[in-house]
Amino acid sequence: MPFPTLDPIPLPAPVWLFKVLHIVTLSLHFVTIYLMVGGLTLAALWNFRTRNDASTPLYGASADIAHRLPVVMTYLVNFGIPPLLFAQVLYGRALYTSSILIGAYWLAVIFLLTAAYYLLYVAARRADQGRAFWWLSLLSLVGVTYIGRIYSTNLTLMLRPEVWLELYRADPLGAQLPTDDPTTLPRFFFMMLTSFAVTGAGLLLITNFSRADAAVRLLLGRWGGWLAGLGGLLSMGLGVWVHGTQPTVVKTALAEHPFYAWSLPGFLVCAALLAVFGFLSLKLKGWLPAVGAAGAGFLATTMAVIARDGIRDLTLLAKGFDVWQQPVVSNWQVVVLFLVLFVAGLGVIGWMLYVLAKAKGVARHA
Repeated sequence: MPFPTLDPIPLPAPVWLFKVLHIVTLSLHFVTIYLMVGGLTLAALWNFRTRNDASTPLYGASADIAHRLPVVMTYLVNFGIPPLLFAQVLYGRALYTSSILIGAYWLAVIFLLTAAYYLLYVAARRADQGRAFWWLSLLSLVGVTYIGRIYSTNLTLMLRPEVWLELYRADPLGAQLPTDDPTTLPRFFFMMLTSFAVTGAGLLLITNFSRADAAVRLLLGRWGGWLAGLGGLLSMGLGVWVHGTQPTVVKTALAEHPFYAWSLPGFLVCAALLAVFGFLSLKLKGWLPAVGAAGAGFLATTMAVIARDGIRDLTLLAKGFDVWQQPVVSNWQVVVLFLVLFVAGLGVIGWMLYVLAKAKGVARHA
C-alpha cells in the first residue's frame, strides 16, 4: 500500500531542526518514563513489604518515592507533547494512519493516563497518613505499562504500510491491535526494563542531594547502586536484542549510515558506564558516582533515541518514504521566537528539578 499523498503545506523549518528538537525532547520524555515505571515498581514493592509498619526506613523510602511521582508524571506528560508534535510534522502521513487504524486504543490512552495520574495522588495521600498504598501504585503501574504497550504498537505500525489496508478491512473501527510484528515486543520490553537502570541513577541523586531522612537515603543509595549497575548491564542486552530483531535491510542500512552507525555502540558504551558508576557507588561515597550515573543514563537514553530515529527513517526509506525529501518554506521569525521560548522553558524546568531534588521527602520512621 503506498503512502498517502504528500501534505501540500510545506514544513515551516528545515528537517534537521525538527529532528534535533525531536531527539532532545524525546530523550527528556524517555527519562521521565523510566523514572515513572521504575518508581512505581519500587513504591509498590517496598510498600507491600512494609505495609503493616509505617515506622521502618523501607516505608519511608516508599512514601518518599510516592510523593515524587505526581511531579514526575507532570514532566512525563509535558515532555511527551513536543516530540509527538514533531513526529506528526515529519512523519504525519505514517503516524496519523497508524493512529487511526488502532483509534480505539489510541483514544483510550487519555483515560488510562487520567486514571494512572489520579492513583498517584491517592497513593501520595495515603502515604501521608501512614497507610498502605502498594495496590494503588501497582494499579497505576499497570495503566502506565499498558499505555507503553499501545505506544510501542502504534510507533511500529507506522513503519508497516504493507499491513495498513488489511488491518483496516479486518476492523474499520480501530478496535484491534496488530500482534504479528516481531519488533514490537522487544521495543516494549526495552522501554520498560531499562527503567530500572535510569531509576537507579535517580535514586543515587536523591541519596546525595535531597533532605530525606538519613536512614531512608542510605536505603535509597544501596538500591540505587544495584539497580544502576545490574540495570545498566540488562539494558545492554536489551539494546542488542532490539537491534537483532530489525529486518536485514534495516540493519545493513544502519551499519552503513554515516550518522546512525555509531548509535548502537554509543548506547552500549553509555549503558556500560551507567553500570560502572552504579557499582562504584556501592564502594565510593560522595556525589561523583551519582552524577556520573545520571549523566551516563541520560546519554544512554539519547543514544537509544538516535538509534530509534535511525531505525524509523531507514525502515520508511526502504518502503518509499524519505523524510528528508519534503518541501520546506522556513519562517525564521517564528522559529527564532520558538527557540528562545524553548530555551527559557528548559531553564525553568531545570530550576524546578533542582527544587524537587532538594525536597525533604517523607520520613515516617523518625
